[in-house]
Amino acid sequence: MTEEKRTDETGTLQRDTDKKETAEKRPPQKRPEMSKTMKSLKLTRNPLSKTLMTMKVKQESFQSSVKSSKAQSATGKFRLDQLQQHGKGSLAYSSLQNGMQYFMHPEYGYLAFVPLTDGYGSVCVLSDPICSFSNLRPFLEAFLKERSDPIFLHITRETATILAEMNFCVNELGTETFIDIQQFTLVGNKKQQLRQARNNARKDNIKVREISSVDDALFKAFKVIGDDWMKQKVISDNEMQFIVRPIVYVDEVDVRRFVAVKDDEIVGFVIFDPMYENGEVVGYIANHLRSVLERSYSVVDYIILEAMEIFKKEGKRELSLGLSPLAQVNDTDEFKHSKLLKSYFRYAFEKANFLYNFKNLHRHKSKYRPELPGAREEKVYCAMHTRFLLVRLYAVVKVLGMNPVKQTMSHMRGMAKDWIRTKFGCHPVKGGASIDTAASCDGSKSSEKGKNPPENSQKSQDKDSHKNVDKKAKSDGGNK
Repeated sequence: MTEEKRTDETGTLQRDTDKKETAEKRPPQKRPEMSKTMKSLKLTRNPLSKTLMTMKVKQESFQSSVKSSKAQSATGKFRLDQLQQHGKGSLAYSSLQNGMQYFMHPEYGYLAFVPLTDGYGSVCVLSDPICSFSNLRPFLEAFLKERSDPIFLHITRETATILAEMNFCVNELGTETFIDIQQFTLVGNKKQQLRQARNNARKDNIKVREISSVDDALFKAFKVIGDDWMKQKVISDNEMQFIVRPIVYVDEVDVRRFVAVKDDEIVGFVIFDPMYENGEVVGYIANHLRSVLERSYSVVDYIILEAMEIFKKEGKRELSLGLSPLAQVNDTDEFKHSKLLKSYFRYAFEKANFLYNFKNLHRHKSKYRPELPGAREEKVYCAMHTRFLLVRLYAVVKVLGMNPVKQTMSHMRGMAKDWIRTKFGCHPVKGGASIDTAASCDGSKSSEKGKNPPENSQKSQDKDSHKNVDKKAKSDGGNK
């Protein structure tokens, strides 16, 4: 086993060799029986390839996996126990993602972080500490003695308030959309899109089913859908990292998976991570949404609506739709904040959607009408010292899985190509040549070389426009 970081009884950070211990047996998870619909799925049942088998074995070693939880280390058991007791935040479960380092206090709880490159004390902390609210301040004080210059991402107002009192700069990072599962309804004109998604999916005979356990065939099906979805993303092929934990296909503790099935084939899925309070699951976050079915409505919305009906019957309280990064950033005098960072965030939301699909993601979540009863938006914050702000900001952006320089250059190349096409009516082709379509735009004859204009150009344009409508529906669910 690799070495893990933990604290002794005084809260001092120490390094200990992680020894495996047999964890206390937990009560078995209540999982639905595999339905006849699931058994009849058209799945590729041949063995996994060497690459997929390697991926599966690796994921089964993650501390969140059901297989790994049966033989936890002492530190792993401590984290899971603290998580199930105090992990009420939507990103609490993401603290178990692979690659995290931990600060653990035996009396208070733990937090997850990754190191940055500008010094030992410089780290990027994932969301709120996993501890009780009464222990939040002493826990942060103990942590800051070990890591004096952290950056906190995706924190709630409660944590932001304490950090502001500790002389941190606190800026708005965006908004998070929550659904009150017991109160939410589809009544009203403003929720017409959601009703249409549900009604049209039912007309298409799409069924939503919960997966009780992921076998090799389902593992492969999920991977294929995930890969296809990434290829068809409208704006950016980047996935947010760190604040969105990497997708895991194997069975995980208290994680639930719902799939959309059409003609016995899986055409989409949503993975729900749990939110805890006092040892019980009280809600979920829709963490990964994937669909490859081209429709004018959102298949993933249909999955979410059907899953919420089940959660409602179970008495669950909340469903988070996750963060809308940089949405509605409007820092006031509530906290001392960086005006430069505020301006950067607002500009990126409006003008830098080639980095990430900021606007479309927020637009998708607005369909759930957080301004009406049954849903709400809450501000999400980041906190840091302002030392070398722009340098540190670049390091954080890299942690989130984005490469601003590379993506900006790619975007500028695309803009240059579009300008050439618009200015000269040319379409670049391989070999550096170009096809002059200016003459054919008004239906006139082709150029001197005698080539005829494409006969089906208008049909092709119409077809492309329909594809764009379909892709727009896909991008509604492409938040994570």
